[in-house]
Amino acid sequence: MINQYEVPAFIEDTIPELRRALHQFPAVFHIYETVTCFTDYTSCQLRDNNYSAVGKCLELAGKLYERGNSIVKGAITRIFLPALSAFPIKNRVTRITIYSLIPASLYNLYIQHQLNVGGPLNEYEWNRQI
Repeated sequence: MINQYEVPAFIEDTIPELRRALHQFPAVFHIYETVTCFTDYTSCQLRDNNYSAVGKCLELAGKLYERGNSIVKGAITRIFLPALSAFPIKNRVTRITIYSLIPASLYNLYIQHQLNVGGPLNEYEWNRQI
């Protein structure tokens, strides 16, 4: 079982690009800041349509959720999934691509978050909120 102190190293092993960002604060003691940093990186990759990196991030989030203790699962549920669910999806092809990348361990939670927030925003709705 992965505890909150192991998460930064787990993320760094999978996504070396985040090593510097995760070391800017004492992430080892702050699971929520760590997951927020990871979430921001994932959102940036989504905005850039870098689906290979997004797939890696979603796979990692799925592993953290599956293997994490209750604190790690809570961070993924409270920070990562709401951000992912609120991401604006421009068209059907993008939606299918993103849905296909979500691991089974997170898929039902992702759908629940979408239903709770009214689904992913399209680009027009996203821009109106900003």
